[in-house]
Order: sequence, then structure tokens, then C-alpha cells
Amino acid sequence: MSLLNEAGYLYVLSKDLLNINKKIRKQIEEARDHINNHSKATRHEEKQKHYDKHTKSVGKVRKCIEERNEILKKMQRHQVAFAHQLREEAKPF
Repeated sequence: MSLLNEAGYLYVLSKDLLNINKKIRKQIEEARDHINNHSKATRHEEKQKHYDKHTKSVGKVRKCIEERNEILKKMQRHQVAFAHQLREEAKPF
């Protein structure tokens, strides 16, 4: 691929990475809220409800982290290809 294509891939993947990081922060905040509500609850049913919500939020965080790791792997591949293309284009004739 050309240098321009690799730069485009890196740009798009970086935007995806920013979005997934934003999702992760949001889900972590929700999980913290649920665990705080769990500790403040007095009745067993309320504690269980908030604990279940916390568990679901943690599951969503794990799923987002897996997506982020996949994006990072793709970025690494394209960064290596970008560096290779940059060296190829910088060679003297």
C-alpha cells in the first residue's frame, strides 16, 4: 500500500481508539456508581440489584477492552507498514 493509504488507516484507527477509550471510561464510571450504591443500600434486594448491575458494567468494560486491544493490534501492523513505506519513499534514486 502507499504511504498515504497507511496514514489514512492510522488516522481512522486512532479515531476508533479515542471512541472506545471514551466508552471504557463511561462504563468504568457506571460500575463505580453501582458498587457505591451497593455499599449504601440497606436492603438485601437493593444490594443484589446494584451488584448485578455492577457485574454487567464490568462485563461491558471487558468487552470494550478486547475491542481496544484489537484496534491496537491493527494500529501496530499499519504503523510498521507506514514506517516501511516511508523508508521506501525516502530512498535516493
